Amino acid sequence: MIMNNLLLFQAVMMTLIVALIAAFLLLAAYKTGIVEYLQVHGNKLVAEMAHCDFCMCWWLSVAVSIVFLVVTMDFLCFGIPFLSTPLARWIKS
Repeated sequence: MIMNNLLLFQAVMMTLIVALIAAFLLLAAYKTGIVEYLQVHGNKLVAEMAHCDFCMCWWLSVAVSIVFLVVTMDFLCFGIPFLSTPLARWIKS
């Protein structure tokens, strides 16, 4: 029972940390002009993705989760982007 609660706590904390990092990176990309540069100078796929906040949050969450996977070797990280993307969009707005 304690192990299940610990695993749930770990999953919730990792989701929150990934969402916070993704929201921070997205806000930093907007402030520094990276998103606008991608919208103007990127190919069609990248430009369309840069116009979509959900897409940007999703791919940033995936990237941060992959870093967490490499660091922790915990395969729980594969499910984190599904929960952290809506949370990161909510934090960003």
